[in-house]
Amino acid sequence: MDKIKSVLFVCTGNTCRSPMAQVIFQNLAYKERLDCKALSAGVAVGSEGRPATAEAMQAVLRLGLDLSEHKSTSIRSLNADEIDLFVAMTMEHAKVLMNLGAAKNKIYVMNIPDPYGGSQEVYNSCCSAIKAEAEKLVELIKENNG
Repeated sequence: MDKIKSVLFVCTGNTCRSPMAQVIFQNLAYKERLDCKALSAGVAVGSEGRPATAEAMQAVLRLGLDLSEHKSTSIRSLNADEIDLFVAMTMEHAKVLMNLGAAKNKIYVMNIPDPYGGSQEVYNSCCSAIKAEAEKLVELIKENNG
């Protein structure tokens, strides 16, 4: 695999999991001096430009991170050729990515259940799971990028 310079986190609506993953990963990458840009998008974004959910914002705020500027983006509005690694929240998202032409070897699956509609506690748990997966991902990219 070539050097990974861009990572796209993908969920359904791009208002919960993928925005949380994007800011968590970007913060970890910055701390590790990893030259890698994080983006996020959804496979079923109703209308682009929606903010992250209040619960997602609160969950990452506990980590000192900010999602207040987030605007939802559809996967279809991005150029997949510019993405080095796609990070799907579930296998279903990975399948959609493959149907859209993403190479299987460029997809990493986190297996994070959707917190949408859940309590703040559900979002906080989701955020913790994303952070653990993002830490593993940073290590994998560091090894890959040498």
